Amino acid sequence: MTTTQVDPALSVLVTRLGLAWLCGCVVAWLARRQRPAGSPDTLTLTLILMSILIAMATQIIGDNIARAFSLVGALSIVRFRTAVPATRDVAFVLAAVVVGMAVGSGQYWVAGFGLCFVALASQFNRTETAKPDTKPTDPKQKSWRLTMVVGLSSTGGWESEIERFTDSYQLLSAETTRRGGAMELVYRLIPTPNSNAVEMVAALNGLPTVESVATKES
Repeated sequence: MTTTQVDPALSVLVTRLGLAWLCGCVVAWLARRQRPAGSPDTLTLTLILMSILIAMATQIIGDNIARAFSLVGALSIVRFRTAVPATRDVAFVLAAVVVGMAVGSGQYWVAGFGLCFVALASQFNRTETAKPDTKPTDPKQKSWRLTMVVGLSSTGGWESEIERFTDSYQLLSAETTRRGGAMELVYRLIPTPNSNAVEMVAALNGLPTVESVATKES
């Protein structure tokens, strides 16, 4: 009777991809714990897939420098247009990348201890910025996503208008647009019960420093 032997390289690959999936789940769980209540979950699946894909990429490259340069060239065409909700989420994306790379290269201790330290460091966190004396956000409460374009030399003034219509607000992203001639700001707002989105847009659009305003319920 013949016995079928499993290719050692195949068993190593399956083990590494399984560990990458598990580590990605841990990173995604840590990221979800830091997300403000009521905010949309846009990173969980991304973090898990990134960990697995980076492990695959590291396994493919191995010690081959030519493959490394080819992979960098292929991945350079990838662009992300969705704004990252918070700067801490960028750290979790990097954690998924590094953990996947460590597992893909067989450095399991680096991945294990790294996740432990990431978990400890993530406990030191500040949640969503809110106005003083504001009650915690109700997960069922509606929220708005405000996109605003202001002059690059603007000194502010729009946040006082935002406060008139909201219980709390959070700046999600800020980036230059129109070839560096303006700034695009993206906010997440928790409106007051009687707030009207049309009135808020009209008030913000009336400011001399604001070039355009758009809002939608998120």
